[in-house]
Amino acid sequence: MIIIFINLIFTFMIRSKLHVDLHGYLSPCTITGDSLRPDMLLSTADKLYVIELTVGFETNLAKNARRKELKYRSLVTDLSNDYHSIEFITLSVSSLGIFGQSSESFLMCTKLGFDNKHLNFIISTLSAIVTRTTYYIFCTRNKPWCNPELLSY
Repeated sequence: MIIIFINLIFTFMIRSKLHVDLHGYLSPCTITGDSLRPDMLLSTADKLYVIELTVGFETNLAKNARRKELKYRSLVTDLSNDYHSIEFITLSVSSLGIFGQSSESFLMCTKLGFDNKHLNFIISTLSAIVTRTTYYIFCTRNKPWCNPELLSY
């Protein structure tokens, strides 16, 4: 899921820097240090976005988003000394592909230049990926997880 989101952002955002813990990308540790490492950091010319992805059951979406917000509150405060503007974004998606209310800040994509057509494509793609991944996990629930094909890219 994170790979698709990263590639979609880079498709439209040439002047941004993306920090994510994946081979070929800058590590979030270069900005945050080793104690707290959010899923993604996206820096544009005028803003730093701290993005935390969460997938869970529908009944826990708000609770998970709040937990993540509390976890990274001190980091956002610390980073505000080094960056002009910071926005913390929790992208909360249920295991059935439904976005939580906390994901409204995901509409930051419109601030980055995405139009509604692109935003709808991103949302439907992320929902499909989450749903397929949930189904895969369900189907392999009684099998060993030594090297699942789903996680290779």
